[in-house]
Amino acid sequence: MKQELGNLTVKAEVQEQDPDTVKSLHDVINRYESLKYEQKEHLYAVFLTNGNRFIGDKIIGLGSRDTVETDLQDVVRTAALTNAGAVILVHNHPSGKAEATTKDVEVTQEARKILEKINVELLDHVIISQTENYSMRQSKDGPF
Repeated sequence: MKQELGNLTVKAEVQEQDPDTVKSLHDVINRYESLKYEQKEHLYAVFLTNGNRFIGDKIIGLGSRDTVETDLQDVVRTAALTNAGAVILVHNHPSGKAEATTKDVEVTQEARKILEKINVELLDHVIISQTENYSMRQSKDGPF
């Protein structure tokens, strides 16, 4: 995707997706279920319209077996460039434990604060593992 901003050309690295609508946690898990086989943590930001239709997704962190660094400014930049109305964070836990770590909760709280400043809603942070899946929204963890 390219947008012209004056004399500056900006390119957003967004992987195009089918224009499906996210109706439930099940839809997110189905789309990212293959993450459970990864040996390192992968963190995706999923960009949606206000009507929860997929715009695209972007890997925003690739880490080790038990941690991943996140560039939240990249999430904000891409949300703005794609005119997203909502974002869902999705990552895997290769360890098999699907509950949120303290760092996961902190990153989610910070993401929500930053996205709110540009009127983009953080809908959920989903964690996928080989044994189970976890939704911070459903578990009422973090800022939800």
